[in-house]
Amino acid sequence: MDTQKNLLDLFSQYFELILADTPERLEKCYRLRYEVYCKEALIPGFNAENYPDELEYDQYDKQSLHCLLMHKPTGHTAGTVRIILHTSEGQFKFPLEKATGLEIFPHALIGEVSRLIIAPEFRGRRGETGQPHGIAQELQELEDFTKKDGRRNPLTKWDGLDLRRSTPRRRFPHTVLGLVMGLVQMSFEHNLRYWYAGMELACARFLRSFGIDFAPISPIIDYYGPCKGYFCYIPAILEHVYRTDRQIWELLTKNGIFSQSS
Repeated sequence: MDTQKNLLDLFSQYFELILADTPERLEKCYRLRYEVYCKEALIPGFNAENYPDELEYDQYDKQSLHCLLMHKPTGHTAGTVRIILHTSEGQFKFPLEKATGLEIFPHALIGEVSRLIIAPEFRGRRGETGQPHGIAQELQELEDFTKKDGRRNPLTKWDGLDLRRSTPRRRFPHTVLGLVMGLVQMSFEHNLRYWYAGMELACARFLRSFGIDFAPISPIIDYYGPCKGYFCYIPAILEHVYRTDRQIWELLTKNGIFSQSS
């Protein structure tokens, strides 16, 4: 690897973020969600028989922002994520609010992060295959992403296909960071200032290792499996990442284009 190449350049070499703002792009999101949630059965409550069109979608998708992460060398969909937006229709509650009984204002500035999914071919390392987000359950299994001698290990990137296994080789810290980049971009463009998220503890710890530190707001609950409710103020998250790891900040904000001020 070229150690002089920054993470944003590296990301741009291998990946592209696409806003899923057309029926064709949305179908790619729903189809990947079906493949992972229903066919792989990695999340409880998603029975493939309930989705005869092989697309997983729900009542929140019409009021959500969606994006796709595409792998340039193969043209494959590497991941997808959505942000559920508040609506003034009826007595709206975010899904996480319904699950926890909590409510935080102002709703108009909040989006709930959900359906964060990595395609199977991009989560082939130990501990990743059984997780829809591709984050290993134990931190020791994240050794390629951890800091060594006070510096982040530079050997973790995504490359093209490994011809021996027909799966991509790691040449980028983790594909999830590309989806977080999409979250930052969509939130900036729609003036969102806060995120809700229901996350497994391992996922929250992983994001925290990159300075993306969500605050827990609930005990462990059954929310499509055991997880906690989390909340964050997006400008504060980005400011913290800026102070702790400038390359991650440049990646997430596209060199400051999608930065939010407090």
